[in-house]
Amino acid sequence: MNAERDTVVLPLAGAGSRLGLPTPKELLPTGDGRVALDVTLDLLAPHASRIRLVAVIGDGRESTVRHLRSRCTALGLPLAVAFQDPGLPESTGAVLSAEPWFGPATLVLLADQVLLAPEPEAVGDILDLIHAGHPAAFLAARETDPERLAVDGALNLDDSPDRPRVVGFADKPGLRAAGRFNAVWFGYAVARPSASRFLAALHHATLHRPAQQDALTALLGASVVEVGPFCDLGTWPAVTAYWKAEHP
Repeated sequence: MNAERDTVVLPLAGAGSRLGLPTPKELLPTGDGRVALDVTLDLLAPHASRIRLVAVIGDGRESTVRHLRSRCTALGLPLAVAFQDPGLPESTGAVLSAEPWFGPATLVLLADQVLLAPEPEAVGDILDLIHAGHPAAFLAARETDPERLAVDGALNLDDSPDRPRVVGFADKPGLRAAGRFNAVWFGYAVARPSASRFLAALHHATLHRPAQQDALTALLGASVVEVGPFCDLGTWPAVTAYWKAEHP
């Protein structure tokens, strides 16, 4: 019997209201004849034999599902589609809606965040960390711009000689608190036994609700796989900057 596959969850139910697009934001053209979702699928392609993809959608995502079905068939990547529970808001709510499909390790990526250079091993590296016994881990990029740190998922990473760990976490901390952080996260992975506790803390942070200190340790102890700079295609300035940049 084959070993159970790991799961990758893509939250795709967001409205993308800041862009005012006639199509879902994950289908935003990236300027190279493809769409933002293709950049995420490129990260998954080298690892298709060990993962399954769960796309969490809302109403009106038929075009996204068609695109995913075509690409995943070509990649040999198993695909499931789930609807986000309306009682669970934000991207963390979408991930919680997919909990029945979690694997031994579950990786969450956001389809409107795109790396500025390919990182073909990033997905495998973070899944391997979970299988090596780490309860949770983040994909993160170092960041010094306080304006970016103020409006993103901000982390403070320590200087551990073997692998950085998260010692500070906030979702969109604002300019006054931005100086306490030195990185932004691109994705995260959890082991099945740790998922409920980790995601509860993350969901509370995303909704800016207080979490118990014991729950926060699930975030603060997480290991980190560092990646290069990435762009959040959630605003038009970011989109135009990405279009103007050259990508391999």
